[in-house]
Amino acid sequence: MPASSLGGLNWEAKNEAAFEQTGLQKSKTQRKAIKITDALLAEHTVFHSLFEVVEKQLDQNPSVERIRVLAEILLHLLEKHGQAEHDLLVPPIEPFLHEIGHLENFHKEDDIIIETLQKIVDCDDPGLAKQVMIKTLRLANDHFDKEERFVFPLAEKHISEKSLNELGDAWAKGKEL
Repeated sequence: MPASSLGGLNWEAKNEAAFEQTGLQKSKTQRKAIKITDALLAEHTVFHSLFEVVEKQLDQNPSVERIRVLAEILLHLLEKHGQAEHDLLVPPIEPFLHEIGHLENFHKEDDIIIETLQKIVDCDDPGLAKQVMIKTLRLANDHFDKEERFVFPLAEKHISEKSLNELGDAWAKGKEL
């Protein structure tokens, strides 16, 4: 079934009709630009909430299958997030990250998070999967904290606002916004 049709209905037309019923006027202006740092920080906020949900699930001693599903979800989302960071944010500040000694660690932590999530997906032992997931969530939270305290301010300092907005536009296009 095409993405734009649902049960034989044209979803865009139905959505348009519903919007018109609200009586609101569509904006004729373009969406406001978003800096790449703001976009990635917003994603971090969502991830922190998602990590809390996963931790609550782990408190209920879930089956290994459930832990695997949680790991797969995180793996998929974190790979996309990391790709955006590496493709858009890191290249213009790479020399500065290297200068302050964070470049290798930045990449290494991303790799470890992804690798451990993949190990959870492949794990058959619920106790081990839970233990590794808890450690991975802590590492991811710490990694995000470092990005928010060091990487994003570094980007704000060394990349012009115009370029930050252009990178944010590239991020949005990648998200198909």
